[in-house]
Amino acid sequence: MFENFTPPPFVTFAIPVFFLLIGIEVLIGIKRQRELYRLNDSIADLSTGIISQLWGLFQKGVGLFAYFYVYEHFRIFEFALTNPLAWVICLVLQDFCYYWFHRVSHEVNFFWAGHVIHHHSEEYNLVVALRQTGLGGLSSWVFYVPIALLGFHPWMFLGVGQINLIYQFWVHTKAVDKIGKVGEYLLSTPSHHRVHHAINPKYIDRNHGGIFIIWDRMFGTFQVEEEECVYGTVKPLKSFNPVYANYHYYAELCKQAFHAKGILNKIKVFLMPPGWFPPEGNKAGGFLPIPEVSARSFVKYDPKPNAEVRSYTTAWFVGILLGSFAFLLFVTKFTMLSQALFAIWVTLSLVSINAMIEGKSWGGTLEIIRLILGFGLLGYFGLGWVSYAIGTVFLVMAGFYLYRNQAHSHRSLQLQSQ
Repeated sequence: MFENFTPPPFVTFAIPVFFLLIGIEVLIGIKRQRELYRLNDSIADLSTGIISQLWGLFQKGVGLFAYFYVYEHFRIFEFALTNPLAWVICLVLQDFCYYWFHRVSHEVNFFWAGHVIHHHSEEYNLVVALRQTGLGGLSSWVFYVPIALLGFHPWMFLGVGQINLIYQFWVHTKAVDKIGKVGEYLLSTPSHHRVHHAINPKYIDRNHGGIFIIWDRMFGTFQVEEEECVYGTVKPLKSFNPVYANYHYYAELCKQAFHAKGILNKIKVFLMPPGWFPPEGNKAGGFLPIPEVSARSFVKYDPKPNAEVRSYTTAWFVGILLGSFAFLLFVTKFTMLSQALFAIWVTLSLVSINAMIEGKSWGGTLEIIRLILGFGLLGYFGLGWVSYAIGTVFLVMAGFYLYRNQAHSHRSLQLQSQ
């Protein structure tokens, strides 16, 4: 009866509301004379969010297949999609499973490698909510299989999962203090989630709940917000490169496992909590200390490009953001190859944009490469002479920008040498 049922794309519908709320938060920051946003950090956050959505197109089938398979062959009960109570129960169960997935993602290195990207930002605002992994979806599905086993329809599960995701957007803000005793006791709130994102030693690995904070109260991971939070990761990333942000921790684990002595220690590298290191020589293994931090003395990673770079990269980023949103709206009309080519080009573009913001020496070269590839991509999508006209404009713009930027850099070096 429900074979052709498709869950409403709640997240897609919510995106305009997300950006409206971001605009309101910016205005609140201006009114209160608080710097809630930095342009460079926000572009980096949204870059990872775009990549998460595009890379996710090629991963969602893994989790969906597993859920569908368990539901079709092993379900114990069966709950009707038209049953409102079933939706409520499914929402609570999904949040319970999310709590354990989220907690394990902080307590087991392998899962932390897929989640750490969400914590890299040293700011805390609504844009940070959109900073998501492009690789973690390959393993998260394991935690939700029990819901399929109980007999909740896959589309119901997907629907409440989107509701959970949308709810978690609003808790990423410093603009809201507390929402009252009842709300603070039952729900995950901005105050609780600020603690979760903080690197103050007393706040590490606390408040994992998605919608409800009661799971943290029940299982001993609750912490009230007391001292001012400092955000980021204990080991700062110090990079805005969205691809590096996705894979760097996996690479660190593989390197550590390679050098670890004994098969047991090599396995433990992936299963122990973050901060654990294996024994080396006569030195015993253990945990790195968590340093004390202070909001007053903490220095954020904050590269400051010149005005031309800032204008150029911002304009391009807005174009890519809008283009990616439009692509995702009509993604089903594109072949898998077209989706892959678009995802590759957008990924290169975002790496290039953030490299230029950071002042990387290779940023200009990558910019030319990705524009030339974009020129070819326009032709591939069959736009004919229009693609060549647009591509030519892109190349002229890039050439002019790179020439001006190189000249500016040369003058800056001359002034510094005098």
